[in-house]
Parts: sequence; structure tokens; C-alpha cells
Amino acid sequence: MTSVNKHVFTPLVSVIIPVYNGANYMHEAIDSALAQTYPHIEVIVINDGSRDDGATDEIAQSYGERIRYISKPNGGCASALNAGISHMKGEYFSWLSHDDVYKPEKIAHQMEVLSSLDNKDTILYSGYEIINSRSKPTGSVKPDAVLPPDKLNISLLPLLRGLIHGCSLLIPKRYFTEIGVFDETLPSTQDYALWFKFFRVAPIHFSPRIHVQSRVHPDQGTHKILGHISECNALWSGFLRELSEAEMC
Repeated sequence: MTSVNKHVFTPLVSVIIPVYNGANYMHEAIDSALAQTYPHIEVIVINDGSRDDGATDEIAQSYGERIRYISKPNGGCASALNAGISHMKGEYFSWLSHDDVYKPEKIAHQMEVLSSLDNKDTILYSGYEIINSRSKPTGSVKPDAVLPPDKLNISLLPLLRGLIHGCSLLIPKRYFTEIGVFDETLPSTQDYALWFKFFRVAPIHFSPRIHVQSRVHPDQGTHKILGHISECNALWSGFLRELSEAEMC
């Protein structure tokens, strides 16, 4: 009897958690990352110069060797994400905000989807559930309720419809190397600015399952960053200026 060895697709995934003054919610975020049913992950927590009398540091340190912990001077979310990227060992990047939550099957399901695709450099995305400060669901965002199935995998379309949540993505590391990392001069739109660059060249694939809970609460950075609306307006105007005629079509 001849046995056939099939290649099992089990790449390392780096879950990167940037945190600033995160004592209220980061326990829940880190616990959800460590509870992933997919075994091949590393969890990297980046303390972006928190100013909370050591509360964030104490929580992160309590996890010991179960996470990789990096503390740096404050530089904003983009700088914290970039620090995580520079230290990641995984082939794939998965962002988790310190106040959001992964459901246990998030990475496992994405690996299952990616295994079924010929192109392993595909960026995966999905919808997300909205929760409040008490972790209670209050609604959801479902791209497949906004766009028909044949439009969901047209790379720039869901992005330009505002349907992409950064924590739902699974991104091959190669794009950070070949295209670039987050723009640290952008306090609140660094994510969409980079997705725009990635999605212009990368294939994307939508999964209808929801595995991310996005928290809406008064202490969110977007509520406190001065000039957030102006920065958003500049971002979207810039997209329109850069789009080619083919991309617009």
C-alpha cells in the first residue's frame, strides 16, 4: 500500500495588537487572540507609550511568554502596527485592535478559505459585528448585504464603499515588504490609505462568516483625534485623483 503525503497549509499567522491606554478592554482582546482554534499563531502586543500609570504594561506583562510584548514611545497607531510588522515572524498578518475581539474560529476559518484558493497571496476580508462598551452586540456590517456576490471580490469596490474593517483582514506579509507599511503621518486614516495601495494590486476574497467584533465606545481614538474629518476628506479626495479610468469602471 502506497501512502500519499499531501501538503498541509498551516503557515504561521502573526496577530498584532497595538494598544494605547488599553486597560479597559485589552484583556478581552488578548484572550480572544490566544483562544484561536488555529494553533500556528503568534500574538504580538505593542504598547504605544501608554500614559495610564502602568496599567496597560501590567496587563500585558501578566501574559508572560504566551505573547510577545514590545513597549515603545508613543507614535500613534500606525507606528505601533509598523513596529509589530517589523517583529513578526508569520507569513500572514492579522490586526486586532486592543478594544476589539476575535471569535475563536477567525484564523482557522480564514486558513480554510485560503487553502481552497489557488493564489495564496489573496487578501481575505469579511463583515463584522458591532459591540458596545459592555461587549453586547448592537448590530453588524455585512458587505454581502450591500454588494451583489459578483462584486464582492472586485478589489477596490468594497474598499471604496467603506466596507473594509482592518481587523477582519488576513494579509500576506509580502505586501508590506513589496508595497510598504502604514503611513505614520496619518493619525486616523492610515489603514484605508494602505489598503488602497494593496487592493490596487492584490486579489481579494470575501467570506460571509463574521468572526470579528468591533467595539464602539466614547474613548475610541477616532472620537478624540483632532482633524479626523479633514483627514478623511483628504483621503477620499486623494483616492479619486489617483484612480485610473479602468479602476473607476
